[in-house]
Amino acid sequence: MSKLIWGMGSIAVLATAVVGGNLYADKSLNSYYQQNQKSNLLSIQYHNFNMGPMQGSADWVAEFTLDPCKPKDVLILNGTDAIKRSWNGYHIESQIHLKQGNKVFQGLLKQPLTAQTKIDWLGVIHSSLTTPVYEKNEADIQTRIDSMTFKLDAKSKANQLDVLNLKFQIPSLTVNDKLGHMQMSGLEFETNQGLNAVLDKGKTRLNIASIRRTDRNVEQFGSGELKDFALTVNTGLDQHKVDFDTQVKIGEMNLHKTPTFRDFQMNMNLKALNKQKIQTFFDLLEKNSEVCGTKEELNRNLVNSFLAIVNEGFSFESQNNQIKVGDGYAKASLTGKVMPGHQSSFESLVKMAPSLVEYQANVEYDKQIMKTIMKNYLQQGGKNLSDQELEQMLNGMQQSLQAKREGDILKVGIEYKYGEKKFLN
Repeated sequence: MSKLIWGMGSIAVLATAVVGGNLYADKSLNSYYQQNQKSNLLSIQYHNFNMGPMQGSADWVAEFTLDPCKPKDVLILNGTDAIKRSWNGYHIESQIHLKQGNKVFQGLLKQPLTAQTKIDWLGVIHSSLTTPVYEKNEADIQTRIDSMTFKLDAKSKANQLDVLNLKFQIPSLTVNDKLGHMQMSGLEFETNQGLNAVLDKGKTRLNIASIRRTDRNVEQFGSGELKDFALTVNTGLDQHKVDFDTQVKIGEMNLHKTPTFRDFQMNMNLKALNKQKIQTFFDLLEKNSEVCGTKEELNRNLVNSFLAIVNEGFSFESQNNQIKVGDGYAKASLTGKVMPGHQSSFESLVKMAPSLVEYQANVEYDKQIMKTIMKNYLQQGGKNLSDQELEQMLNGMQQSLQAKREGDILKVGIEYKYGEKKFLN
């Protein structure tokens, strides 16, 4: 599924690159449409350019190499641009046809695609593309993907295209197989990070309204639903350091034979990472995706680059984490740091990790969440949980975890330092 999504995303990027990539850097439509572009993964050739005072047209052919290890498995598209000049810039409508592609693209591009692009006089580009409905029916599995929408904002700068923002949406995706039915609805992805092979500040988000699984044999496999999933990653940086702030939220989650979880939230912030070493690691990841072969040296460089980041040391924190079950709740927070080191392999890193990591954690949960979870667990075995048994269990947990009890709430504090753990309450 990820290859399918990013494959179609490539078409959206292509549509923008074709119609306006260097338009304002060259100061001339004519010079732009007379040039050709070529890289390891993409080549574009233009021909039949004709532009009058207010409108014109051009043809092009684009070839994608989807997998560097499969140079013959290429995607080839033919395009025709209809260009109109107006008081506020250019409007370009691109008709895109499939010339060659694998079965996935043959199914997606049974009919031509239309990309709409607007370019203002400052060189800012806004491009959008909507795919047709995709359906695939086989004996054991049936798939349907509603029309996907891709939007891309970019700006021509220094003879190249800087992508400012990328967004795509899938209203609904359904899969039926021998085991049951799965439906995902309301997927939306948007990012303004990592679009130009340069580490920069910004935000990436992924939202899914719901994922529902209904199995035919509920007793054997079970069914469930996840609602209001949201993943957000914020990147902050200065001249030398980088922070990554990640947040995951789930509105509600229902699973077979388990109590309903709701208002789940987990946060993790990695702070003060070395900017140059992070950029080097990302550069190696990109290079790794563009070459084929054993990649032994490249993988070795990736490991060394990752170790260089860890050896630099950094701090981390995870605040305002929570989950609710029934009428009860649990909360947790964590702060800590990884001390600088001199590890030369993953093996030595794992061996030294206990002495390199320091943290302090605080956990808080109430009686009701334990009652709901334990009651559900015992009911699976045909047993009941009395109030007296629940109190005995909580008293045991209070003693073993050295927890502090305030009415129906238990609080646990833990400090880990120099390879040793101690309770703070």
